[in-house]
Amino acid sequence: MTEPTKEFLKEAIAYLSPIIKQAGEMAAGSWLNIKIAKFKDQRDVATKTEIEIENFLKKKILSKWPEHGFYGEDTRRINASSDFQWLIDPIDGTKYYVNRAPFFYVHVALLFKNNPVLGFVYNPISGQLFHALKGNGAYLNSEKILLKSAVSIDKAIIDADPGGLLVRGASEKEWIMGKLCRLMEKSYRVRVSGGSLGIYLVTGAIDAYVDLGGPKPQDLAARIIIMREAGCKAEYIETPFGKRLLASREPLFSELKKILSKQ
Repeated sequence: MTEPTKEFLKEAIAYLSPIIKQAGEMAAGSWLNIKIAKFKDQRDVATKTEIEIENFLKKKILSKWPEHGFYGEDTRRINASSDFQWLIDPIDGTKYYVNRAPFFYVHVALLFKNNPVLGFVYNPISGQLFHALKGNGAYLNSEKILLKSAVSIDKAIIDADPGGLLVRGASEKEWIMGKLCRLMEKSYRVRVSGGSLGIYLVTGAIDAYVDLGGPKPQDLAARIIIMREAGCKAEYIETPFGKRLLASREPLFSELKKILSKQ
């Protein structure tokens, strides 16, 4: 296949929807009996359940499309040269997950030549399965997502993720904190949720998602296609410290882009 057809993408949605729900149930089923597989740093861990889910999804995806690439969080990358790449975050929100907070998700995205064309985000606690495929809209469970009218920046609730600052240089720290303060000055509310509210841009719970911390493809690829297909703009904006994801509807998007793009 030279490029993904709508028929292929619809078949992939039908095939993977129950599989992703099963992966979510694996996460929920182990929630009260979490076992740590390894520490990535002093607070960031990988759980045994995450590795099990990633291997489960890898088996299901590559048995269906063995020529595709697979790029997860905790296992070896496969078929890295393929135009089709599945990006997996088996439990997005691990720090919440291990501390009994219900803000974790299974993320699955398909990229074709580095552009997301299909995405799933599943919250197993609420039972909300967000999905989208290119050119076909975005859905929450079986209902098509229809966004309400956009709001101006002074009425906007923004989810901003500054990421970790301890490992950054002084000038980048100053830039991140300056942008965060500017967003707080201009908007109705800023929520700093570590990205856990980001997908709820498409339900209207927030009006914009601003990633100040830098690209995280496993976390963001599925969200990007869902946001775009729901009617939002979702783009990586060039800044003095690399690309940062911005997602919202117009005219709010342009207002926020000006804030991010300025020194």
